[in-house]
Amino acid sequence: MSVPRLERVQIRPLDPTDDARMDAWHATYAVAHAYGLEHAAPWTREEMRAQLLHPRAGERVEAFAGYDGDALVCTGMITFPLMDNLHIAHVDLATHPVHRRRGHGTAMLEHLAALAVADGRTTLNADAEWPYSAPADGSGTPNADFLTARGFAFSLGDVKRALDVPVDDDLLARLAADVAPYHQGYELRRFAGPVPEDIVTSFGSLVGSLMSEAPMGDLDLEPEVFDATRIRDDEKVFEASGRTKYTTVAIAPGGDVVAYSELVVPSFDPGHVFQWGTLVRAEHRGHRLGLATKVHNLQFLQQHLDHPRVLFTYNAEVNDHMIAVNELLGFRPVERLGEFQKEL
Repeated sequence: MSVPRLERVQIRPLDPTDDARMDAWHATYAVAHAYGLEHAAPWTREEMRAQLLHPRAGERVEAFAGYDGDALVCTGMITFPLMDNLHIAHVDLATHPVHRRRGHGTAMLEHLAALAVADGRTTLNADAEWPYSAPADGSGTPNADFLTARGFAFSLGDVKRALDVPVDDDLLARLAADVAPYHQGYELRRFAGPVPEDIVTSFGSLVGSLMSEAPMGDLDLEPEVFDATRIRDDEKVFEASGRTKYTTVAIAPGGDVVAYSELVVPSFDPGHVFQWGTLVRAEHRGHRLGLATKVHNLQFLQQHLDHPRVLFTYNAEVNDHMIAVNELLGFRPVERLGEFQKEL
């Protein structure tokens, strides 16, 4: 694939407090991320603004707008982890479909890469989505080919799955009853919103281990640090972005959180729910805690659901166990996502 000739594009930092510029930036970001996809769910303006406005202990996010004259033609974001994975910067860039193939995305990527190098980062991470019917590595699709043509390596393939909610209550009750004998002695605990203070340290330790416990393919990633400060900072962003998180955890007899499942309900995106992390500590597997926490969390969510939505989740294509759990619940594959890395 040939890299298009660069045309002049002016890249400027985005001021999220400037409503007009924020509106224009998000409009370009949203249409670019939805282009060519049937099940796209880009972040809403309010969610993105909250990410950019609220400082957090765990990461720093910067956003940029690319202009061709007066036209905003592309967007870019770079995320710097601050407590772990200090060798990495995650980049997200999108070009309005009308302005593609003119070098704008390449210019934005070069700008973000220069920022990463200046901050001492040695690796760039980026994601791309494409239809489910396309190859698993995205070859031949515009988003994946853009990254591989610029030195990124395909490192992990995920499948995006969808589930209509509410799910049949009888199915959830039957699944919960089926797995109950396997996790006797464990406490299943639910909460909406902030993590209860008495389990915040144990919960954070489990969440931070996701990078080392879940399938990560060829990605160069370290376990993450989720202490109470980081968790509380993130919760402030959830509140500002209009998101409510529903969580079910499994607590072992010794008091440690050893499994969890999270669902996020966005108030500014009323058609969707998002599955976030689900994980069971390795030494506690075999007790059906993954299915148990997911089922109980869906039951918890449906007690508060005021209208039907579509629930999206991502699974690494090699994660046979979690895929089997999701298929029991009725998830169907709809699109693909690739995770890419580039050494700087």
